[in-house]
Amino acid sequence: MVSRWSRSVATVVCALAIGAAGSCHVPPSGETRSFYMARTTPADASQLGCYNADKSGRMTLFFGAPATVNGIAGATVWGAADRDVNQLTNTIQNVIRGYAYCRQDPSFRLLIGVGTSNSAIDGDSDAWLYYHGGAWATMVRGLNSWAATYYPGYAQVTGAWDFEPSWSSFAKAEVWMHGYDDTPGRPALYANSSADGCPTSSATNGPCNNGWSQQLVWHLAWQHDPSLPIPQIYATSGVNAHQWQLIDLWSTVNTGDGIYFYGTLSQYGACQQVGGCTGTDNAPHQAHNVLVYWLATDARTNQPTVDTMTDISWDT
Repeated sequence: MVSRWSRSVATVVCALAIGAAGSCHVPPSGETRSFYMARTTPADASQLGCYNADKSGRMTLFFGAPATVNGIAGATVWGAADRDVNQLTNTIQNVIRGYAYCRQDPSFRLLIGVGTSNSAIDGDSDAWLYYHGGAWATMVRGLNSWAATYYPGYAQVTGAWDFEPSWSSFAKAEVWMHGYDDTPGRPALYANSSADGCPTSSATNGPCNNGWSQQLVWHLAWQHDPSLPIPQIYATSGVNAHQWQLIDLWSTVNTGDGIYFYGTLSQYGACQQVGGCTGTDNAPHQAHNVLVYWLATDARTNQPTVDTMTDISWDT
C-alpha cells in the first residue's frame, strides 16, 4: 500500500535532493500521458503500452462510469462495449506487456491508475455502489500483485477516480469510496478530481456545485487514506488551481491536515484532438506552474514542488 507524504515532509525531501535554492524538476520522461480509454483489444492495449515506453511516473487510464457488465462490476468505455472487471484486467495487463517490451530506459517505471468516475451514480443503490467500489479495489489489488510478480520494476497499479461534484451527490460518491477504502489491501487511489463551483475567494467551507462544499471535496480527495490528489487543473485563468488552494487552506486551518498534491492533470492533448476547450486547455507545465503559484500565495499552503504532470488524450 502506498504511504502518503505530508506537505512538510515532502518539502524537506525536495530541499535535500536539490538544495534550498532550487526547485524539484520534472524531466520530460516524467511528463506522462493519460488516456480516455476507447480501444480495448489486446493489440490496441499493447500498442498503447509501447507508445508510452518513453515515460516514467504516474498516469491514469480512464474508463467511464461504474456499470454492471456480464452480471458483475465493470465500467463503460467510450465508443466501445462496456467491460467487466475481468476484461478490464486483461486490458491493463496488455498495456503493461506492451510497455515492458518497448521500454526505452531500464530505470523507467509506470505507476498506472485504473480509473472510473462518479458519473450517473445517483440512481444506483448504496449497496451496489459499495459493492462496485470494493470490486474496483479488488481488481486493482490483483493487477498490482500480477505486475509485481511478472513485471517487477516495470509497472505498479493503483486505482483512480474522477469524482466531480456536478456528477453526483456527495452521499453516493462517499458510499463508493467506502467500498474501495474498506477493501483489505486496497492500493492507493489517484483523485483525478474537479472542484466544480467551489469558492474562488474564501476558505470558509463555502458551497460547491450540487450540494458539495470545500470540506466534502477535501474529505474525498485527501481525508480518505487511499486518496492521492492529482486534480484537474484545466482553466488557463488559474481558477481551478485557486479553488484547490482554498480547499487546502480550509483543511489546514480547520483540521490541521492540509493536502499534499501528488500532481496535476491537464487536458491539452484531448483539446488538440477534438477542440471545444477554449480557456480550459492548459498544457502540462502551465497546469503545474499555476497550481504551484497559487499554493505559494499563502505560507500555510505552500508546496514548492508538484512532482507529477500528466496530460490526458483520447486513445483513438
